[in-house]
Amino acid sequence: MDIALKLVDCTRSKHNLTLLYQYNEITFTTTLWYSTVDFHQLESEYTQEYMEKIYFHILLFHGLKILSLKPTHLDLGKYSKYWTSNLQNIWDLSVEQCLGQWRYETGNLDYQGAKIIHQDIAPVEKSAVTIVPGKTPLLVCNGGGKDSLLMARMLDDNHIPFDSFSINLHTHANPEKLFEMHEQHLYKLENPPQKIHRQYIIESFLNSPAAKLHGVENLEISDIRNYEDLPLAYGMFGILPIILQEKYTQLCYGNEKSADSEQVKVGNQNINHAWCKSTECEEVYEEYIQQEFISNLVVFSLLKPCSDILVYRILAQKVKKGDLKLVYSCNTKPPWCKSCPKCAYVYLSYMAYLTPEQANEIEQVLNKENLFDRPDLQLYYRQLMGLEAHNAFECVGEIEETKLALEKCLEKGFTGKAINCYIQEARLDKGEYQKLWKKYQQLDLSYQRMPPKLMEILIDECQKLN
Repeated sequence: MDIALKLVDCTRSKHNLTLLYQYNEITFTTTLWYSTVDFHQLESEYTQEYMEKIYFHILLFHGLKILSLKPTHLDLGKYSKYWTSNLQNIWDLSVEQCLGQWRYETGNLDYQGAKIIHQDIAPVEKSAVTIVPGKTPLLVCNGGGKDSLLMARMLDDNHIPFDSFSINLHTHANPEKLFEMHEQHLYKLENPPQKIHRQYIIESFLNSPAAKLHGVENLEISDIRNYEDLPLAYGMFGILPIILQEKYTQLCYGNEKSADSEQVKVGNQNINHAWCKSTECEEVYEEYIQQEFISNLVVFSLLKPCSDILVYRILAQKVKKGDLKLVYSCNTKPPWCKSCPKCAYVYLSYMAYLTPEQANEIEQVLNKENLFDRPDLQLYYRQLMGLEAHNAFECVGEIEETKLALEKCLEKGFTGKAINCYIQEARLDKGEYQKLWKKYQQLDLSYQRMPPKLMEILIDECQKLN
């Protein structure tokens, strides 16, 4: 049966965009509130036509999540004039990669996305603009976790000014409380960002019972974890209004090298939970944005040359007392649900690489609970060790990095069910350990996307490690 998902409309007021979709007879809305953007001003400065093209891209890429209801067609409606071969290419790649985990976990590996319905209209030709950099050219995306903390500390310690941007990824949580958690570490800096931007997302699709109530077989869309990486796809377009208004020319993420690795291979398909944090994604989206919207915007990740091991080791030497209590990594129930793969992995890495004093800060937050013994984390630890069908579907390190962290914990005297499992089923021999340890201490200098000054800072931090 043919079922169309239609892009109905994108309306705007001075500070928000409302996206409207129709799936068969069901309508979904997503509302984006911008704490610092004036859309009236942007349309006056860049023209309404230019901004409407951006609104369309935000509408289109926010629709990625609704493809999990398996529409056969995607109707562009009145937005056909923006469809081009370049957009077709980046859209097809995003559908393939961003929905990979969903397709794998729901048995829909053969679903290739929806056929595009559009009127045969000549595409709108609108040249990309070139921004004259503002007072602060660097905008850093802040997710409130240890990577955001590390970037903030490195930039602040080296007197690199930056502004900050956050979204409320967890749309089921209280947004004000979530943003406070995101931002609290920033106020501990010597020179906090002058501007802290927020994008509030009010969502009617995620966590809805749409699939269950409307009889879409084998689908479960209530688990927001399956869509965690999508904000980096639609967010790359959703952040453009802020960039245009404040004249940023550098967009910085905090994605590590491990984001380039898949969780599992199925035939010729690589299923990567974190594809939207990969170097490939950065390159593809940057090139498209430079061609279509802002010719001199560069997109990069400050931590991309680093293995997870390097990230945690540099973190241990950079953070100040009390810092680690101000950040979180859990994507289920921040700051720590203690039941998800992210909590399992971050706890492991903290215990492996933090100083005893720093690890004690974390243990106090967790009321001294040993997460290595939690029954509900044992499957995730097995996945992280490579003992199950795939690595854990989360933003976690490579399997070898997990094993190295477990070996470090063993050296430090940690005990628990997960440690015992490692000893009995996954332990590295001495030669493997030494080889892998050496491998993961190396910066990936082939990553040449960030400004040279920032690469120099990263190299310097690595040279300070014992």
